[in-house]
Amino acid sequence: MLLIKSLTELQCQFSNVSLALGTFDGVHLAHRHVIGRTVEWSRHHSGTSMVFTFSNHPLSLIHPQRVPPQLQTMAGKTSEIRKLDVTVLVRVPFTRELLHLSPEAFVELLATKINPRHIVVGPNYSFGDRGKGNPDALIAMAGKYGIETEICPKIMAGDVMVSSTAIRHLLTRGDVAAASNLLGRAYELSGVVMHGDQRGRQLGFPTANLKVPANLLIPGKGVYAVRVKVGREVHGGLCNIGVNPTFGLSQLRVETHILDFDGDLYGKKMTIGFLGRLRSEKTFSSVAALVGQMRLDLQKAQTEYFAE
Repeated sequence: MLLIKSLTELQCQFSNVSLALGTFDGVHLAHRHVIGRTVEWSRHHSGTSMVFTFSNHPLSLIHPQRVPPQLQTMAGKTSEIRKLDVTVLVRVPFTRELLHLSPEAFVELLATKINPRHIVVGPNYSFGDRGKGNPDALIAMAGKYGIETEICPKIMAGDVMVSSTAIRHLLTRGDVAAASNLLGRAYELSGVVMHGDQRGRQLGFPTANLKVPANLLIPGKGVYAVRVKVGREVHGGLCNIGVNPTFGLSQLRVETHILDFDGDLYGKKMTIGFLGRLRSEKTFSSVAALVGQMRLDLQKAQTEYFAE
């Protein structure tokens, strides 16, 4: 997959382009449908499948305080899009110049810089100054340049419409299993392992303390069964998200006990995939009571998630 990071690199050098437009935070099932239609069209027409998105959230310029926590790092988004067999990813900064483009001017920019034959968007896509452009407007405006526009239908998971907003809501309340159903994969957090207070090791449950990028969504407090990736190794694990109330602490931590692992992880990248929530965060009357619960958590995780 070719990665293009600036509009100046776009000079209509690709033929028969099918272009997917969107923010694509999470690259969830509905996003995959939009991108999949682009890939399918380009294959049928011996063309180029292209995804056009921004490297920063548009709200970061309009209302920075309203930027939602992200479901992926930019590297994670790029990796998921690459897996979908996209030929070109255009990932450009959202600038004040783009912010003030009218819907008509934005479509003209796409026609001038990319010259697509086919555009695919989701049913709630908006574009142009203050999001005035909608899918119906895109059909009319793109049609003036001879561009076919395809509006994908809503994608449902049961009675829930698949969307980044719905996924954030589920993760915030700790329902990682339902969020995974909308994502089409386990929700993941990646970061570098940093030094903690060694309390887990003293209790017989050594943990890796994950430093999570500030803009990523951390699931609600609780204990989770997780899949842990370190390099090429994959292990089961228990992840505690919380403030360790039993010890009177207040800083949110993401701490993971890795099953069948004994090694030094400090400074290394680790990815945890959330499989299911085992329980909510609790304050225990004693350290012994906490250790007893941790043993029960481990037994439950091994029975429900890691049994062979």
